[in-house]
Amino acid sequence: MRALHIFRLALAIAARLGLLTCLLALSGCSQGRAPSFMIMGSYFPAWLVGLAISIPLTVVIRQGLIRSGLDDALPVRLLVYVCLCVLLTLAFTYIFSPQ
Repeated sequence: MRALHIFRLALAIAARLGLLTCLLALSGCSQGRAPSFMIMGSYFPAWLVGLAISIPLTVVIRQGLIRSGLDDALPVRLLVYVCLCVLLTLAFTYIFSPQ
């Protein structure tokens, strides 16, 4: 009997947390529109513009690391450069987002 009570209590807590999670997720949609840039009459998402800027910037940083000799010391180069590109994309989106 006690196990059934504990199960029902856990189920009630999980249901409340699930409802709270859904409500918090939906509150992000209340801003009205996604952050975007108008480029030549078309709206582009801010993350896409950030990605278009961060890929060439990552290539420039990679060339600088190759010239300085630090590229050879990187343990997992692909992961490092992918993470650098994601970091630059998120930083651009955060700093230059129109909202």
